[in-house]
Amino acid sequence: MTDIFCKIIAGEIPSTTIAEGEDWIAIYDIHPKAPVHALVIPKKHVEFQDVDATLAGTLLLGVWEIAQKLGIDKNGFRVMINHGEHGSQEVPHLHLHILGGKKL
Repeated sequence: MTDIFCKIIAGEIPSTTIAEGEDWIAIYDIHPKAPVHALVIPKKHVEFQDVDATLAGTLLLGVWEIAQKLGIDKNGFRVMINHGEHGSQEVPHLHLHILGGKKL
């Protein structure tokens, strides 16, 4: 499956990369819902129901790295995963939203 995140990871669509690890990339959300709104996305296409514990842990460590890099680790932030139609998921590729920069 080729979705917008697969295209970003392949370099077919430009994005602003915040940082990346071996298995993930972090970019800014193009429709931010908070002063700081970043996405941590696995580099391989995976959907929520198919993620394994190793990748889940790696993504959470990536979230912490990005929160520190963006300076929201001290006052707090929210991590969110949208899944399915009722969860307002727009892209069928697992990704973690990091929201911060104000009291949410």
